[in-house]
Amino acid sequence: MKLTEGRIQGVPVIVIEGDLDHSSKQAVLDSITDIFEGAYPPKNLLIDLTDCAFLDSGGLSILLTTLVRIPTDGWLGIVGASAGTNRVLEYTGFLDREQVRFFSSLSDASATLAREKKLS
Repeated sequence: MKLTEGRIQGVPVIVIEGDLDHSSKQAVLDSITDIFEGAYPPKNLLIDLTDCAFLDSGGLSILLTTLVRIPTDGWLGIVGASAGTNRVLEYTGFLDREQVRFFSSLSDASATLAREKKLS
């Protein structure tokens, strides 16, 4: 698994390439912890699962742990989840949570955030 960190429209992004499972969850958790324990903790976070081929209960636990760290006025954005990954998120009710947003791609997320910034 490979992790890349970046920002889109000021929102931190973690790009996950490979499986998000029990064997890789600690690296993702460390990255998320670094972001939220930095000098300026964000209220929103994007996690790009476009190239994440597999998500198991270990990966889901990371997403749930992350959601707990999001402030009440913030959100966790899931980007580009594949059909299999999306199925896990849907069946578990994760995508139904009020603080979870779904974007089809990073460009979709960027365009949506830019539009919202103009409206605010």
